[in-house]
Amino acid sequence: MLSTLPRPGSGLQTFPGAGHELLPSHAVGPDPDLAVFAGAVARFRALERLREFRQKLYECLDARADALFELADAVLCADHAVTSLVQLSAEPEFTRGHGALYDALAEGRIDDERLFSLLAAELPQAVDGPEAAARIAGHDVIDHVMLDTALSGLPAQEAAQVRDACARWSRLRFAVDATAYPRPDAWCSPGREHVHNGACHCKGSSKTTPGWEYQFTAAIGHLRTAWAALADITRTVPATRTAQTIAQVKNVLRRVRAAGHGAGAAPLFIFDAGYSAAALTDGLLGCPAHVLVRLPAGSVFYSAPVTWEGFIGRPRRRGAAVHCLEPADFAAAADGTGPRGREKPLPPNPEPDEELTLPGTPLYGTVTAEAWHDVRPLVHGDRGWFAGRKELPDLPGTLVHVTVERLPDGRDPHRAMWLWHAGPGPLSLDELWRAYLARFDIEHVFKFLKGALGLTAAKIRTPEQADRWARVVTAAWSQLLLARDLATDLRRPWEKRPDPDRPLPPGRARRGFRNIHADLGTPARVAKPSRPGPGRPKGSSKGPAPRYLLPGEADMPRTESKPLTRGKVKT
Repeated sequence: MLSTLPRPGSGLQTFPGAGHELLPSHAVGPDPDLAVFAGAVARFRALERLREFRQKLYECLDARADALFELADAVLCADHAVTSLVQLSAEPEFTRGHGALYDALAEGRIDDERLFSLLAAELPQAVDGPEAAARIAGHDVIDHVMLDTALSGLPAQEAAQVRDACARWSRLRFAVDATAYPRPDAWCSPGREHVHNGACHCKGSSKTTPGWEYQFTAAIGHLRTAWAALADITRTVPATRTAQTIAQVKNVLRRVRAAGHGAGAAPLFIFDAGYSAAALTDGLLGCPAHVLVRLPAGSVFYSAPVTWEGFIGRPRRRGAAVHCLEPADFAAAADGTGPRGREKPLPPNPEPDEELTLPGTPLYGTVTAEAWHDVRPLVHGDRGWFAGRKELPDLPGTLVHVTVERLPDGRDPHRAMWLWHAGPGPLSLDELWRAYLARFDIEHVFKFLKGALGLTAAKIRTPEQADRWARVVTAAWSQLLLARDLATDLRRPWEKRPDPDRPLPPGRARRGFRNIHADLGTPARVAKPSRPGPGRPKGSSKGPAPRYLLPGEADMPRTESKPLTRGKVKT
C-alpha cells in the first residue's frame, strides 16, 4: 500500500517508495512534490519527539501527576495571559476541579533530578533550529580533519586546548541569571527575602522587594532569538547564593555530559554583573567549563609578580594593576574628583596583550576589544567566599574590555563593558563578547514566563508550592520550545508577517499549541467523578496563620502611632 498526501492545489500524490516501480506508468501519476513529503516527515518526527518528551515528563511527577500535567497543558493552551491560578481550571485541557489544582501544588511531588536530566538531554539540541543550522554552516569554516592532522604531533593537553578553542560553533552556551518572585504583602509566607526586582518603582538604586528569588540556567543558541532552553532552576537565598550557583553549574555540567552533548568542547557559562568572578572561578576550578562574568566598574586585577635574579627584599605578591575604569575616570582620579575620592592619581593601565577591532558591525558600529591575559583578582581571606582560608588560591584568567560605537537603538553607550574569562584554555575575543550579548536571550524568556505563562501570577503561600509552580511553568515552556517548528503562524490582522529566516516568536507559537495538542494526546488518566467534601465542621477554627518577619525586621524599632491633631491633619 502506497502512502499518499495532498498535492498543493488539488489532487493526491503518491510517495515514491517500495513497490512504486512495480506499478505501470499510467497508474503512478505525475511526479510527486518531494518538498511536501519532506515537510510531512519532519512534522511527524517532531510530533513523535514531543510525545516522547511528554511521556517522560509525566514519569517525573511522583504525586498528583495527572493534575500537575494537565496544569502545564492548561498554561500552554490558554488563549490569554495567565494572570490568575484558578482561571486555569476553566480551561478544557484541565479536566479536574479547581480544588485539584491547589491540591496538586500543595501535595504534589516532582522528581527534580529526573526532570532536570530530561531537560538537559532533550532541550540543548532544540535551541538551534534549521535557521541557526544554516547560519552555523556558513560561519564554521574550520576543516577539522586538517586540524586533527596538524595537532597530531602536539602533547595531548595542548592539542585538547586548541581543539576546544576552535570548537566555537559546537560549544554549548548557558546563561545563568536570577529573577524575582515578588510577594510583598504575603506576611504569612515563610522564607521571603529582600530580592532585586528591576520592575520595582522604588526611589533610589536599591530596587528590592520582599519575595523569593529563582535562578535559571538556560542554553542559548547561536542565532539571537527570544528562545532559550531552560535546563535547571533553583530557589536561592542571599546567604548561600554563591554556593548554590556553583552547585547548579556543576549539576548542569554533569547532566549534559551524561546526555552526551558537547563532548568535544567545554561549555561556556555566562553571568551578568552581581556575581563574584573570583568565587565562581575558584568554585569551578578543575571543571571542564568556561566562565564569563561581567564585572562592575572599579574592579582591580593584577598581573603576575615579576622577579629577577639578584632581587633584594620580600618577594612581590602582585604585579601591575589593571583598573576597570575609563580614561575619563583616570583623569578624574588625578584631581581627586573620582568616585572613590582618591588623593593620588592612578597609574595608567598597562598595554593590553591582545586587541581586536571590528569595523562596521550592523548593530554596534565599530567594536573594539582589548584583553589582558594571565591576570588575577584580589581575594581576601577574612570575608566572603574565601573567609577562613589559610592559603588563598591563585586564579589566573583573562580581563576583556569591550567598547562599541553605538547601541542598537542608535543611542551612545553610557559605559563600556568589562568581562572576566577563566577556563581550561583561552578563547577568542570575538567569541567572548558575542557570547555575552547572546546572554540577553534569557531576559526575553523571563519576560514571556512572567507576562504570558504567569510565573509570578500564582498567589500561593509557601515557597515549596512556588517551587512546584515554577517547575510546571518550566515544563510548559520546554514543550513550547519543542513545538516551535510545528506551530502555525496565527497572526492578528495588525501584526507583521514573520521573517522566514527566523523562528516564530514564543507568543505566536503558543497561539497554535491547542491545535498541536489535539494531535498529541495526553498520558494523564481520565478524571474520576467525585463530590465536594464536607468541608470544615461548623464552629471549628484553625486560628490566624502565623506571620513571618523579613530579615532585619525583628530588631527594627517601630514608630509610635500618634493621633493626628487639627494642625497635623493632611489636606
